[in-house]
Amino acid sequence: PSALESEQAIIGCCLYEQSCIADAQIVLRNVDYFFDVRCRMVWEIIVASPVEANLATIQGKIKNKSGWMPEDSIAFLNACQDAAHSTAHLPVWLTDVEDAYTLRRLIAACDSINASAYAKNAVAGILDAAEREILAIRPTNHAGSDINSLVNEAITEIEYKVNNPGNLSGYTTGLNDLDRLTDGVHAGEMVVIAGFTSTGKTALGVNIATLNAIAGVPVAIFTAEMLPVKIVVRQICSTARANVKRLTEGDIAGMTVAAGKISHAPIYIENANGMTIGQVQAMARRLHQKRGIKIILIDYIQLLIGTGDNREQQISSISKGLKAIAIELKCCVLALSQLTDDGKLRESRAIGHDADSVWKLENNGEWQPQTQPIKLVVEKCRDGETGKVELIFQKQFTRFEN
Repeated sequence: PSALESEQAIIGCCLYEQSCIADAQIVLRNVDYFFDVRCRMVWEIIVASPVEANLATIQGKIKNKSGWMPEDSIAFLNACQDAAHSTAHLPVWLTDVEDAYTLRRLIAACDSINASAYAKNAVAGILDAAEREILAIRPTNHAGSDINSLVNEAITEIEYKVNNPGNLSGYTTGLNDLDRLTDGVHAGEMVVIAGFTSTGKTALGVNIATLNAIAGVPVAIFTAEMLPVKIVVRQICSTARANVKRLTEGDIAGMTVAAGKISHAPIYIENANGMTIGQVQAMARRLHQKRGIKIILIDYIQLLIGTGDNREQQISSISKGLKAIAIELKCCVLALSQLTDDGKLRESRAIGHDADSVWKLENNGEWQPQTQPIKLVVEKCRDGETGKVELIFQKQFTRFEN
């Protein structure tokens, strides 16, 4: 696939107006976007010294290119100028060239996947490589944001905070002191909830997701640690404050009401066991498109499959992938993570760097069989404050309370 006339028109625009060079460079990030070898040569000369990009200068520099006769270069450059009948059409020509380049990359990726499949390489490796190659092809959104529109957006946000001092700007956690520190959890953020085993990471994440879903906020839960039905059992028991391990007939009425609320809530649970970060991203995009997902819970980071040569690189790729999906879909990602014995985020420092907020759950006092005091340490919070929050973890209900 190619767009030869559009390639020549782009070169012609750059010869007519120097401002076109900067516009073209934003879209055409490397010389491979051009299919025509002659266009490649001229483009390399233009970007090497854009200030000197005019007909005479380029003709002079083409003389040093082997195999290109002077009369041929003059005819070609004239043809480029003729093709650029109006620089106002530059965006259209850039789109044509970008689309053709994207199609060539797709063909190359498919050829590579075909070759790997026929070579009978490891299936998991082929799938991971295929996902990486295909996801890397998606064109970047080049549109910037006009400062006036951003200022108007910022003023709207500021006015809301001024006029609603008691209200959160984000989604509630259901925990008063935590909401006061963080102002809730927000669209575009990745919030990491970390803790040792049995400190309630999953319970806290599910509590926040369920509370918001019952209020009408669409939620997706990717569970790699528990079966989806086990998550639902927790949701019902937590909402009804029923002891999940010692259910009685007296709990039935409350659980029936809770089950009714949850069955009508916009909650979508996916079994993420064995999923790659690419698959999670693809599924999140699909759910966002079809269901308008606003909150995504990942349980938990270390159980997803990343890319890289070692474990730290793999976890880093997962962390960056989750942050990317939060920004792309403008949703909040709640990502659960394990801690090492010395209280650090397990296996990669990138998790803390990529996160907008990092919450760590710590036992507060002696270990209790049912009602456990928990200290939640907000170590990082871009849109709020850091600090400590005293909570109660009702283990029998898998529920956190103030």
